[in-house]
Amino acid sequence: MEEYIVFGLIGLALVALFLGIKKIFTKKKDLFEYEDEIILDKKMLHYGPFSGSSMYSHRKFILLLTISSSFLSAEIDLKTIDNWHIYSYNNESIMLKKDANDFDSRFYISMSRPFCICTDPIFTTPVGKSAFNMGDKIEATMIIDNFKPANIIFNVDFITDKDVYFLKPQHHPSLRYAEIITVKFNMNSKLQNLTFNTKGMRNAMNQSEKICLSSYELEPEAMKETNRI
Repeated sequence: MEEYIVFGLIGLALVALFLGIKKIFTKKKDLFEYEDEIILDKKMLHYGPFSGSSMYSHRKFILLLTISSSFLSAEIDLKTIDNWHIYSYNNESIMLKKDANDFDSRFYISMSRPFCICTDPIFTTPVGKSAFNMGDKIEATMIIDNFKPANIIFNVDFITDKDVYFLKPQHHPSLRYAEIITVKFNMNSKLQNLTFNTKGMRNAMNQSEKICLSSYELEPEAMKETNRI
């Protein structure tokens, strides 16, 4: 029994001696290569909600929800810096509106869910001294920017109580990239010619498409109920 104890003590002494010698002869590693060098913690480079670090991705998500939550059920009613009016027509449709240079006429483009494609351009203009009825056809010429004039036919789609025509073209040249749209009516129609500055239309269409494809409730239920009254 005593022999085992002696051998154990000798073993412990040898291990302690080995560790001591290793500590003496092992060069202590400098923390800094240069005396004035500042070493940043790797995590320090990722601190902050706008750093792009995945450590804070959940915080950014919560921040976005907090900011956007007040708009998720809001009626859309916007005006762009290009003076395009974007508003919700109902819970499934968005309307883009542009005033004519004389502010008496309007140009409308509609966009509806689920496809959210710009369709059915409509022009409105005062009845004036004309005498058209719903369903009548009106001949006109449309000029896009400086391109060749195109002959078109408008259908009188609707006439409001305030004597305003809603004119829907049967066909028309491409409008997406138009900056100036001019409509010239025959003199016999007794309608005033229309001119629209449509710069920024493509951007307004793209923004409307994003809104349309989003989960936004375009018109809250309470608003719809009020509109039915």
